[in-house]
Amino acid sequence: MQSKTRDEVKNLMQAWVAAQSPKLGKWSADDIGGAYPFHRLVFTDEAIAAARAERSIVTNMGSVLYPRLARTIALGRFENVVLEHTVEGSLNNAACNRIEQIVTELREPRRKGVPKTKPDRYAELASVLAATNGDLAERAVTADLYIGDFTDGPLFMELKTPLVNLDIAAESKRKMLYFLAMMQRDGQTGAQAFLGLTYNPFVTRAEYKHSPPKRVLDMEKEVLIGSETWDYIGGPGTYDALLEIIAEINPD
Repeated sequence: MQSKTRDEVKNLMQAWVAAQSPKLGKWSADDIGGAYPFHRLVFTDEAIAAARAERSIVTNMGSVLYPRLARTIALGRFENVVLEHTVEGSLNNAACNRIEQIVTELREPRRKGVPKTKPDRYAELASVLAATNGDLAERAVTADLYIGDFTDGPLFMELKTPLVNLDIAAESKRKMLYFLAMMQRDGQTGAQAFLGLTYNPFVTRAEYKHSPPKRVLDMEKEVLIGSETWDYIGGPGTYDALLEIIAEINPD
């Protein structure tokens, strides 16, 4: 991470932390004692207040902090970086129907005695591109993060927290297939699409146990987890740099 980008990232984090601080101060010691008297057997008032505010703060992380961090980091390497960018294109009806069929079949629960379809990015995309019947239809999908001048081709990334539910995972799958099919049709064979999970509560990829995304996503070819997400956007060492900045802002 370049020094200029590092400074911008640190400033962004510090400003975000300052904006969250009032949420921690909403409850007085009397309020905490009245509302959570038994929690005080184990937790400090500060810990109880933090737990009370956690939901609001974590939600804001997902909607504000992570996208802004991703954009700031990406701009250290690329120029065409946009949040909530809509990509438009055209696909024939058969290809669109095939995408919807893939997502629907992957979402279906396992039935006894019936082999379950496993996610396979390359096979799925090949089957979409092979579906050439029908009239062309205009389509549009919106990326959480879009980098138009990414290495080898445009990058379409969904930025999500790691415990995504099945609906979110399936919609990300659908959007990525539409994007890649539209890009391939336009000759942009280097285009890339990923679901980027912003951190990993299981620490390592091998220990990632959350099952909903595994039902519909090819975890090896479609999903970046934790450090992989940030290093993919910013280059090797980006995640370690983020950890260093966090330690500087909050050394405790």
